[in-house]
Amino acid sequence: MKLPLIKWALVGMSAALVAGNHSLLGRWLSSTNSNDTNLGEVKRGELVQRVTVAGMLMPLRRAIIAPPYSGYVKKIFVTLGERVTAGMPLVSVVQSLRGGEEVYPMLAPFDGEVVQVLKTEGEYVETGKDGNAIARVDDLTKLIVTSDVPETDVAKIRRGGEALIKAMAVPKHAYHGIIRDIAIAAKEKGNWNRAGDPVEFNVRIEVLDKDRDLRPGMSCLVDIITEKRTNVLLLPHEYVQKKDEVFFVTLADGTKRTVRVGLRNESAFEILDGLIQGDRVQMVDFAALPDKHS
Repeated sequence: MKLPLIKWALVGMSAALVAGNHSLLGRWLSSTNSNDTNLGEVKRGELVQRVTVAGMLMPLRRAIIAPPYSGYVKKIFVTLGERVTAGMPLVSVVQSLRGGEEVYPMLAPFDGEVVQVLKTEGEYVETGKDGNAIARVDDLTKLIVTSDVPETDVAKIRRGGEALIKAMAVPKHAYHGIIRDIAIAAKEKGNWNRAGDPVEFNVRIEVLDKDRDLRPGMSCLVDIITEKRTNVLLLPHEYVQKKDEVFFVTLADGTKRTVRVGLRNESAFEILDGLIQGDRVQMVDFAALPDKHS
């Protein structure tokens, strides 16, 4: 008879412990769900403005080896990936494979690397037609990104400016670049431009830390740095409000305070006045803001 009593006593103690644990858990959850999650802190850091454009990797120079006349590929003197020097024979073309004619091979125009071999010996090739190239030699001592920058952004960039380059085929690595040339005139778009057609200027950016993962023809995205400030006070956009051209924040205690902002990018404001490092401010309640269209 005593065993059932002990059993019920243990059950009661367990229930009490569970209830107590739930009470502690409730207090812990209520503390973690406080308004602290809606507070942001003014911090020091780096603020960067950028223009992002698409581009393509190109070699410093390239030579398309095409037949000077229609005929047959007599001899290919090089192999894919071979390094060549200026004046080295590349391919020869003859009008007849029966022989009897003197053959003058086409020579490499500069030092480079054979990046394409597109025909085989004995294959017929025609001049003046698409796809008639026999081989291609690239000067890979430098890699250049060619890109088109919209007219609204071209005034923000300058020769010698910094750029960050991400190739689509190498997504985990960012390369550093420098702007070498900015076109003086916009790209031609045919015989005439309709009103509203985008106007773009060609920009050439040299890759400073190229490696063998980068190859000519790869597509990439380029962040052209237009402005950079270090060790400045920063506050994300979601903590700053604007009314009648005046910027302000709501402090942790609910006080409104006007601030003066400086540089801004897609994520944060530079705070010039009104806050100091470590100040905590409330996130803007966007749901409570008046609807401009109502």
